[in-house]
Amino acid sequence: MESAQLSSTINKTIMNSTTPPLLSPSDTALLEAFIPGYSFISRFLISYLHIDLSLYLPYILTYIAIAAVLNYSFSKLKGVMETHLIATAEIRLDDEISNYLLYWMAQQPFANRSTRFVAATRISTQLHYYDSDDEDDEWGEEDEYDENGNVINNFDEYWAKTRKRDKFKRLRFTPAEGTHYFFFHGQLLAFVRAKEDKKSSSSSRWGARFETEKLYLSCFGRDPAILKELLAEAQRVYVARDGNSTIIYRGQKSPGDYVDWSRCMARAPRPLSTVILDQEQKDAFVDDIKEYLHPRTRRWYSNRGIPYRRGYLLHGPPGTGKTSLCFAVAGLMGLPLYLLNLSSKSFSEDDLMSLFQELPRRCIVLLEDVDCAGITQKRVNDSGDDSTAKPADGKEGDAPEDADADSSKQGVSLSGLLNVIDGVAASEGRILVMTTNHPEKLDPALLRPGRVDMSIQFGYAEPGDIKELFTAIYSTLEGDVRSSRTRRPKEKKDQVTSEVPWHQFSREQIQNLADEFLALVPGGQCTAAEIQGYLLNYKRDPQAAIEGVEEWVRSIRSKREGKTEATVTSDQ
Repeated sequence: MESAQLSSTINKTIMNSTTPPLLSPSDTALLEAFIPGYSFISRFLISYLHIDLSLYLPYILTYIAIAAVLNYSFSKLKGVMETHLIATAEIRLDDEISNYLLYWMAQQPFANRSTRFVAATRISTQLHYYDSDDEDDEWGEEDEYDENGNVINNFDEYWAKTRKRDKFKRLRFTPAEGTHYFFFHGQLLAFVRAKEDKKSSSSSRWGARFETEKLYLSCFGRDPAILKELLAEAQRVYVARDGNSTIIYRGQKSPGDYVDWSRCMARAPRPLSTVILDQEQKDAFVDDIKEYLHPRTRRWYSNRGIPYRRGYLLHGPPGTGKTSLCFAVAGLMGLPLYLLNLSSKSFSEDDLMSLFQELPRRCIVLLEDVDCAGITQKRVNDSGDDSTAKPADGKEGDAPEDADADSSKQGVSLSGLLNVIDGVAASEGRILVMTTNHPEKLDPALLRPGRVDMSIQFGYAEPGDIKELFTAIYSTLEGDVRSSRTRRPKEKKDQVTSEVPWHQFSREQIQNLADEFLALVPGGQCTAAEIQGYLLNYKRDPQAAIEGVEEWVRSIRSKREGKTEATVTSDQ
């Protein structure tokens, strides 16, 4: 009824627009009901500007109606197009594919031409990032040459050049928040970068808020093949930059209180020959891993109902090469290396299970110093009877004594670790390597077959190892000598000369010096790390290293004897 009266009032106004009409009180009251403040605005315009708002009211209402219809139609049309005419790929920020895409975007010309961009020296997406120096000469080896291509032998000149370069990190530009259009293989695509605030999952009602991103790729048409092709190319470009490097991941928590594997670095593979260990043990370790990774082994495990898992324990004194062996084998086999710190109190048992479920099919998981992680409690009670122990994963006698301890204690318990590595829901295909300096402190449940399938003991350097270390330090190896690229006139070829290495000794001289060194260092009393650390103090002068080695050996012995006496005293 009121709408009819309003329409009648508007029609009267249009018909009598030749003379400025004044609305009746009832008409004004009706308009005030639909347009709050109408009477005040109307009086103001008539009194000061001599404008009768009722004359323009039909046009204003018509414009509002048209705008509303257009807005509604556009939103509906947009929804129909997104549903039926546009293909869209959503990129998860908690997955490494976001790294692939942003790395690829940073190299595209349109990203550098964009008027809205994010400038940074490092591109990161919550948990994953890549360094800004991944394509640059990170260690400044090019700074060894001057403008003419000659090797710079003067350190001050080289260092001044290096310091100047290090002050300027390479800038990376990626599209900022919003929609960005670009062409890929002749087809128009849209890259959308959106941000939103989220509340972290906290027990507190007022959980901390953090900012997260969403990435989208869209194309016209129902066929998303072009989007998949772009993502595949981005992955190829990202992986190609690593070459043969060993990729290292570390488990950590994000601001959103969820855990994931974060890529932390890519390192050149370490030759297995540089690891000081008995050759038979190294060969047995490598052969066992190769046998485990062969497809026929997986089928053999599956046909017999045996969980497809393999575990190794590397134990021995500190500095004997346990972690080095793991890293060298990862490089030899081309496997990614996943590091996890069980001593962290921020990880719960659910977090540990989530991390293991996110592991790829073939990888090496390294748990360093498991004896220091607070999970070394024994199952056996004071009377020595462990028959009342509760199973941790359905296997009798595998649960630790503290399985029912205070649930408020943070960190990972022994029962939780056993369930993760050998429970019903444990992941398969991965290689688990644990290192420890004190294997006697570990619970027997952790060491039983199926969890630890091979144990490798590392000891002190033997005479052959000592001689090998000395020879490696003082021999001139490939890459030690840098070649000068002296520029010559076109009629002559470039002259290539060699830089003088730190020390120039013949092979016979090195062998003789190594024998002298070996005669003064007793085998089985020093670790490889200790010997290498000592020799690095005399890397330019092997004769000086030989002259001072006897005193160094005495100091090593006195330190060991002091530690032994302290241990005996504390035990008493």
